Amino acid sequence: MQTIIALLFCLVVVVMVQAQGWFASLWVSLGFLIGLFVTARIAFPILLGLPRAIRLVASGEMRAAVYRRLLFSPVVWIVQLAVIVFLVGFFWPSAAAWFQRNDALSTGLWLGLVGILLSALSKKSRADFDADFDRSYGQFYVGRSGRRRRHVSSYQSMKP
Repeated sequence: MQTIIALLFCLVVVVMVQAQGWFASLWVSLGFLIGLFVTARIAFPILLGLPRAIRLVASGEMRAAVYRRLLFSPVVWIVQLAVIVFLVGFFWPSAAAWFQRNDALSTGLWLGLVGILLSALSKKSRADFDADFDRSYGQFYVGRSGRRRRHVSSYQSMKP
């Protein structure tokens, strides 16, 4: 899946450079990185974490308090972005208009969003997220479940 995302990125950079010049490669790259970072902070806990938490809570392996912690981060990111967009638009309307007109930056942001959504389909990304989920929300497990023990033992076996 990462190969498809990389090919899409290269294609978009070439198209934007032809349309807007060499500075478009900078704006597409910057937008892509910002889109990846922000979308991962908002989308992964909802797309991958919430279904897993629902399944673990329903089976009794995890406490329901995990929902509050799981959804806290995306809510904080959404509020922060809304405040930043509002403040930039209110105190610096010319900058907001420039961001809105910058097609290369917008395309990079959208490509980062699509890249994160496509990476959720990747088996490796899901496995990495599962390991991060166990590490981040392990305190909410009711007992040492088989899944958690397997993750911890495989993690310890990787140490030199």
